[in-house]
Amino acid sequence: MKKIIVIFCSIFFFYSHLTQANVLYDIKDPKLAATMDNLILSADTVEMFWHAYNHPSRPITPPQAMQRIIDDALLAQHARQTLPSHILNTTNSVGFANDVMLEDRATALIRKTYQKALVEKIQSLPKGLESLFSFNHDITTEKLAELMTLKAALMINANPKQEAAAKRTVVATLNLSAADLTSDIKELTLWDIYHRQNVQGRLAIHNADLNYLKSQVKQRIGSLMVLAWAEKNISAQDFAAIQQILLNEQHKTRLLESMGLHADVHDDNPALREKAKSISEEKIKQYYQDNQDEFEVVERVKARHIRVASQALADQVVAELKAGLDFSAAIKKYSIAEDKNDSVPGSLGWLQRSDKKRSWLHAVAFMQQAGTVSAPFRSPQNQGEIVYEIIFADERIDGHLSYSDPTVHYEASRDIALKELREEFIALQSQLRANATIHLNKAALR
Repeated sequence: MKKIIVIFCSIFFFYSHLTQANVLYDIKDPKLAATMDNLILSADTVEMFWHAYNHPSRPITPPQAMQRIIDDALLAQHARQTLPSHILNTTNSVGFANDVMLEDRATALIRKTYQKALVEKIQSLPKGLESLFSFNHDITTEKLAELMTLKAALMINANPKQEAAAKRTVVATLNLSAADLTSDIKELTLWDIYHRQNVQGRLAIHNADLNYLKSQVKQRIGSLMVLAWAEKNISAQDFAAIQQILLNEQHKTRLLESMGLHADVHDDNPALREKAKSISEEKIKQYYQDNQDEFEVVERVKARHIRVASQALADQVVAELKAGLDFSAAIKKYSIAEDKNDSVPGSLGWLQRSDKKRSWLHAVAFMQQAGTVSAPFRSPQNQGEIVYEIIFADERIDGHLSYSDPTVHYEASRDIALKELREEFIALQSQLRANATIHLNKAALR
């Protein structure tokens, strides 16, 4: 791995300016870049995470990567001191256990960093990765079904009897010594594979998907090989730092969730909800007055439409319209709707946001700017005649939600709450930074 030299020149200035931390130049080990409490960072480790964090769409500098590592450590330490264990160790909604996610992330990071060496190791084996294990061929589809089929349709987890049986059932034996590697794990049980799955993976095993099980066994062997290789080729200090940094990220996320600043993609954040409830009416009114653009809505649209019976014809009509065909001419030529013969062919009239009975055509029309043609839309019903609609918006009148609209209160209170929570977080972060002591190697800064 290339050594970081130049980038460390700015770390001290970076931190002294942003964190006001107590910085001590007392590290003499030439391979060590920085320490804070129990976190020991080599230049190699910082570079590894810089590459992991850096992305073309959101590029960062190595000092910023260091900043993130240090900040995550401070926030994680605060989380461990203040959050109850059941909050700190909450499993996210996708269903992967926290220890599994940590190990998988460490494996992915090591695999990415040392890809060339790992590929060469696998290629040197007579049968590649399959040289390192043998699958238990007594595990058939029938056997898997016998062990893991769920009796109740609503269940998604193994029952105690199934768990006990899975822990007794060996699905593969390991031979990492074939790659000159060592591991304390000699066998993989069905439970070893099962407990590492999310909801979808567990259901696949419950459904006796033998191919899926085999793929997961192979994947697990690959991960164990990567970790065994890392333990042999990466210093114990760096390996421990990688694991600690990843754990800190996880605990930082729990802290942000508890503060209302992070929500699982599958859920809302209860802390943010509660904060929003506390926002005063006065603040909401002021927010509404200051942010009128956020509450713009389409009040009404004057529109016409073309109805056809197939996607292919709809696409053809749109292509002809883009090529210059007049919309009125297209209505007369292609539409199968009865209103093609009205005085204004294909007219839907004025579609109002206030209409008590709004069809799906309202939604399509409201998406169109005046003078534009929509893409073809399939009628949403699953039964009956399926048609495709093309909308032309002749006029569109925009307005604003009234202050009494429930959407205004909901959106404004959440935005204000989020701003206040962010301010609370910034204050906490500043305090944690100010109280931190960072040890640096002065030689690493040259």
